[in-house]
Amino acid sequence: MKKDDFISGLQEELEIETTLETTTNLKDLEEWDSMAAMLLIGYVSNEFAVTLNADSIKNITTVESLIEMIGLDKFN
Repeated sequence: MKKDDFISGLQEELEIETTLETTTNLKDLEEWDSMAAMLLIGYVSNEFAVTLNADSIKNITTVESLIEMIGLDKFN
């Protein structure tokens, strides 16, 4: 999957009104809450078969850090 497609899908999945960039801090978003975290876990699991847990979510800051946690090898 291309990074741009992932970011676009993430924005849609989390129903984020602003445009996400790789430098966007997810936890600074108005839409970020426990439900968004659960949606993120489901989205990543469905798209990449990668399981994120509570500790993973705590360590995520930017969209880029999420991509790195998923694994750069999963993006083209």
